[in-house]
Amino acid sequence: MFVHMALYEDLGPDLDDLAPPEVEEDRFPEDEDDLEPELSEEDSEFLDQIVIRTLVFSEKLSGMTLRPYQRELAYRIVESVILADGEEITAVQSRQSGKSECCAIVVSGMMLLFPKLAKAFAIFERFERGLMVGLFAPVDGQSELIYQKVIGILNSQRAKDMYDDPELDEKVVPGAKMAVLRSGSFCRRQTAHPKAKIEGSSYHLVILDESQDMDETIIRKSIMPMLAAYAGTAVKIGTPSYHKGDFYKAIQFNKRRQTQRGAKRNHFEYDYKVVSKYNPYYEKFIKKEKLRIGEDSDEFMLSYALKWLLDRGMLITEDVMDYLADTSMQMVRGWSRSPVVVGIDPARVQDSTVVTVMWVDWEHPDPAGYREHRILNWLEINNAEWEDQYYQIYEFLEPYDVARIGVDAQGMGGPIAERLDRILGHRCEVVPCFSDAKNQSERWKHFIQILQRRLLVYPGHSKARRTRNWKRFRQQMEDAEKQMKGNYLLVAAPTEGPVGGKYANDDFVDSAALACYMSHYDTAPEAESVTAPWYRS
Repeated sequence: MFVHMALYEDLGPDLDDLAPPEVEEDRFPEDEDDLEPELSEEDSEFLDQIVIRTLVFSEKLSGMTLRPYQRELAYRIVESVILADGEEITAVQSRQSGKSECCAIVVSGMMLLFPKLAKAFAIFERFERGLMVGLFAPVDGQSELIYQKVIGILNSQRAKDMYDDPELDEKVVPGAKMAVLRSGSFCRRQTAHPKAKIEGSSYHLVILDESQDMDETIIRKSIMPMLAAYAGTAVKIGTPSYHKGDFYKAIQFNKRRQTQRGAKRNHFEYDYKVVSKYNPYYEKFIKKEKLRIGEDSDEFMLSYALKWLLDRGMLITEDVMDYLADTSMQMVRGWSRSPVVVGIDPARVQDSTVVTVMWVDWEHPDPAGYREHRILNWLEINNAEWEDQYYQIYEFLEPYDVARIGVDAQGMGGPIAERLDRILGHRCEVVPCFSDAKNQSERWKHFIQILQRRLLVYPGHSKARRTRNWKRFRQQMEDAEKQMKGNYLLVAAPTEGPVGGKYANDDFVDSAALACYMSHYDTAPEAESVTAPWYRS
């Protein structure tokens, strides 16, 4: 007798009470965990038993045994799908630790079992016509990995022998992109490429493989809404990367929620040390890999030690941005006690003109000649003719004692710099900054040095944080990526990948870099000491 038969016996009453309690319209809970259903002790025990037996059935079906760390993730996936809690489950695991295998095992088991349980238990009634599963990956080829594992399990001789049981009475129809069972359950693989059109499907469960490389807009706009009709579960698996994206943000969100009392665990993380405990072959390989590529190499840190190397690929990390914010400082709308510097990034297609004003500590350079810079204020101009922009910039800078203005002279920036020089040249120096790779690289290296030395400070007062300019500056700084163009280091908004797309801009970042570079003209030059040929010691 197969495992699923035992699920009908001695499991207590139907779980009608497992549905989330109704929330009164005038009730606003202090945190989202107040909205989670509170199960009675009897219901919790029932749920625990049914999840465990589902895992046992899945292992029997696949002929594989889940390792302890895999079983933790598998348990939470099954529990979330049963409860329809609409959660995002994240899992970061070292390479070849079995995360795809774990997902394939539980997906196969639930596809077979849940439609049968719908005949006996009310909580499974939404699976009466089958369990609907979507598998997504950054490119089409990667989505095939878990899908082929699911097909392999469902088409195995072990599974076919189980289909003959009258309680199951199943048949699988596999396809290139979709496998369908007689009960109505199906598993479909799809690409999550930014240019793909994937809207329209509804799922109880979606699994996002290699989530660290997925486009954030596609995930939020196209994939997540597919779960709305059934309060479905999203499972995001992958490894760390150089860049932040939806995967990183979901992990941080789950970690923060796990600190709350009584919160369910939705993030799972297992590095090579955990996997090595249960797989001696894995441990043996890791020892060799440490010698081949080095334990401190980027490849090892990302693939096995699970370290996010954001400082390598991103301009700045969220932690550093928090450190640089002065919580006592508000926006400064005028300053005449000492000269300030200004950076202007003129608008291009779909961009905005951004003006950044910075105070500079001229009197106290560090040993290398770098000075502290404090952002006093920003001006952002959208959808305005250039003739109007000139006067908006002039009025904005009027309350400041400006020493030097740096203008991005790329494209239309050259004539703009000339016009600003005619308007403002009587009170300050206007410097056109060319945007060829060499000049840009020089500016970005200077800006990065200031950031690394923690010499850039920006307003962090609560009043400042509520402004749109503050939020856009902060977001663009955290999104900006380092890029190598030949031998030149550049910084730009991502055009694709986890945080790329039409909503990613770098106007505030460019403007800040231009302003900082204006103080570079006063940096003490490097001096070389030599002994004069006519001098005798």
